[in-house]
Amino acid sequence: MRNVKKIVLLTAVMLLVLTLSGCNTEHYNMGIGEGGGFGWVQWIVARVADLIYWVSSLAGGHYIVGLVAITLFIRIAGWPIYAKTNALSANMQVAQPALEKLKEKYLGKTDPQSQRMMQQEMMQIYKEYGINPLGCVLPLLQMPIFIAMYQTVRRIPLTDRFTENLNFNFLWFNFAEEPVSPFFENIGQNLTFIIMAAIVGVTMFLYQVYAMRKPAQLQNKKYQSSQQAQTEKTMKYMMYFMTFMLVFIAYTSLGIAVYWVIGNGLQFLQTYISRKQLIAKIEARKLTV
Repeated sequence: MRNVKKIVLLTAVMLLVLTLSGCNTEHYNMGIGEGGGFGWVQWIVARVADLIYWVSSLAGGHYIVGLVAITLFIRIAGWPIYAKTNALSANMQVAQPALEKLKEKYLGKTDPQSQRMMQQEMMQIYKEYGINPLGCVLPLLQMPIFIAMYQTVRRIPLTDRFTENLNFNFLWFNFAEEPVSPFFENIGQNLTFIIMAAIVGVTMFLYQVYAMRKPAQLQNKKYQSSQQAQTEKTMKYMMYFMTFMLVFIAYTSLGIAVYWVIGNGLQFLQTYISRKQLIAKIEARKLTV
């Protein structure tokens, strides 16, 4: 189960890397509706852009209002998927003692009948603890939306319909601008982009630290094998790599930076609430045992 989760995480990261910084990124420099990329992704991009435009128009043409509103909507809409993913991880921790006892029970028994019985009992444990072996693929369902949101925010300032009718200024930000040079060149001119990218990195790093430091109720260190420890270590490094990569992506667009800062804040809230709910369920389970 943990190997599947590891594979899914690696797949998600690689898909994001290939999609956001792939070989053919010409459509990132095109206005929305001018083609480029996969057709179904472009359809989602156009719909998300229409929503941002509609909300911005209701707010007097202020682009920042539409961007923040649709970001919140997309993140909140994905809350059930996020909650189920968190629950799966927590339930696996709680079920670990039972799974370890099962492994000890069938230790050294490699005949087909014993292996079949072990699989049946393992599935029964999964059922008892509410674990769906396919549940770890749920985060991949959000990938098309996140990718489409990235393209939308990158390409809205390149689309005449938006630039002619929306106000891209907010405080000292101009969301229609791009950095004038690569990272850390002409720092004075690119200072706003650097600051926003740094905020993305800091908020994401703090969230990762918080997410990895699980409460005692959600841990079972007694039953943690060396393989599981190595898997968690690998996942931790992948998360750090993801943070590093997103900082550079956020530098390319103020809109993308705002999108991820809001998303990181919501992830803190989602994780906090999910943990409270899971701990309550675990304590209730202990009382019934």
